Amino acid sequence: MNFFEKELRGMFQHRTLLKDPVFCGKAMLAKLDEELRIRLEFVISNTIDKYTGIEAKIINRTGGMVDRNVFRFADIIGMKQTPLCGKHEPYIWVYHDETVCWYTPVSDAEKQRIADAVMAYVELYQTPQQGPDMKM
Repeated sequence: MNFFEKELRGMFQHRTLLKDPVFCGKAMLAKLDEELRIRLEFVISNTIDKYTGIEAKIINRTGGMVDRNVFRFADIIGMKQTPLCGKHEPYIWVYHDETVCWYTPVSDAEKQRIADAVMAYVELYQTPQQGPDMKM
């Protein structure tokens, strides 16, 4: 399991809305219902090997992409203080295709805030459950 898969699993593996999640490399794919799927993937911004957010794509199984959104880490958890360089946006850094790590430390609580922001978006596509008072 690579670093990206480990981070995605930590943030999304136990979310009940995501059914049958599959993790592969920098991405995760899961079912939302019979027709909709979600693909979550770490994305780069302007610099190669600098992953600054997670892209969420809502995909209809037969009709293709429904919607997409990019969740930048800095927008959710803010800028991070570094000892030598002042404030930086949080990102995952791939150094010479060998070392992969958060450039600035990101706590488990901050990772959960990122996951919660993504899941708030995903919940918009949740199929409404029919209750006893609902009529079809």
